[in-house]
Amino acid sequence: MSVNFQDCPCSGKNMTHFTAPWILLTLYDHEGIHGYELKKVIKGYMEDLGISINITGLYRHLRLMEKRGVVSSEWDTPNNGPAKRLYYLTESGKECLWRWMQTLHIQLELIARFLDKAGSVFPSPPLSKIQIQAKEAL
Repeated sequence: MSVNFQDCPCSGKNMTHFTAPWILLTLYDHEGIHGYELKKVIKGYMEDLGISINITGLYRHLRLMEKRGVVSSEWDTPNNGPAKRLYYLTESGKECLWRWMQTLHIQLELIARFLDKAGSVFPSPPLSKIQIQAKEAL
């Protein structure tokens, strides 16, 4: 039986792109930003990895985060152009961001330990997708 690795969790396809902490960090750095601009900023951190941000998913995250009280919003109704919702980080949002940073730091350490152990088990690891693409380009 052949395994479809495109849908396998090992492909990273079903892993979160850490949307929530990216939203929190971006709002900390860009207070009062609207959703589309927020998407552009976050996309800039991921684009070179081939990861995209779905605007519908982003707004869903923002609504859930607002319900939880970590984000607040207000309508910006300029004289010309459509009204836009501006998003802000609350004090609870800052606490949530600090907690994400602690959690991700621990996850980073676990990943480093895993890769270190994998390096000792596989002295010559299989080529990564990026390495294969680079070789094919030659």
